[in-house]
Amino acid sequence: MRAFEVNVVLVRTIYDSNIGAAARAIANMGVHRLILVNPQCEITLKAHQAAASGQKPLESRVVYGSWDEFHQHENAGVRIALTARDGKGRLVRELKQTLQFLQNEDPQFQKNSESAIPVYLIFGPEDWGLSAEDLSLSHFACCIPTYGGNPSLNLAQAVLLALFILRDNWGGQRTVLEGQTSPRRASAKNTFPELALKTWLREMGFEIDNRPISAFSVLRRMLLQNVPNSKELKILDIVLNQGIRKLREYNQLREQMGLPAVKVKNKEEVP
Repeated sequence: MRAFEVNVVLVRTIYDSNIGAAARAIANMGVHRLILVNPQCEITLKAHQAAASGQKPLESRVVYGSWDEFHQHENAGVRIALTARDGKGRLVRELKQTLQFLQNEDPQFQKNSESAIPVYLIFGPEDWGLSAEDLSLSHFACCIPTYGGNPSLNLAQAVLLALFILRDNWGGQRTVLEGQTSPRRASAKNTFPELALKTWLREMGFEIDNRPISAFSVLRRMLLQNVPNSKELKILDIVLNQGIRKLREYNQLREQMGLPAVKVKNKEEVP
């Protein structure tokens, strides 16, 4: 499939907070171009607050005063209009169907080219959506499937869902979260704090020596099942040693007062 460049086009948007929220959705989906056509609002602090971590597409937005100006600068590629209404004689497909058609049958997407083909996802204003004229300027009219009797989506929700459908079908560089890569494996660098755990259990009064199944063996197995990394093991070591110090200080104070040291009442191990 030919390389593509995704552009999100917001038409006559009324509330700048929605523009900001859409910018955040754009950033979530690895898209960089945000185009505003005849916006009905100014970009204020509300937009930047709604954008949160999506400031980059918001700040680099392109603004056109009309469709004519848009076509002067954006005259290539494929324009896909998102709508929740099917007008008389208008074919409205699910977005996924249109994307599959373009990928498998559209000649523009089949030919080899070093240049990426622009793809414009077009969204209308919050009150009535795209007009018949807006839709006539697009190559395809598409909908995002919903369930129930309310097909109208919030603008930023529609942008996020449409981009997710596009990425799910056409791919992209997916975000990889920590721990979402291949399962973590224990390494020599990730040293389990056995001594700290044993000392902590002994200070608490547990008998852990010469027992095949003890509180130590059970806790160690539970903690290692998630294959903690070196940072997590270091934090565990710090917590255990801090607990040991505090318990010893407390028992020293009790000893000075003539009171017995604190031990757990039940010293029986796991059977």
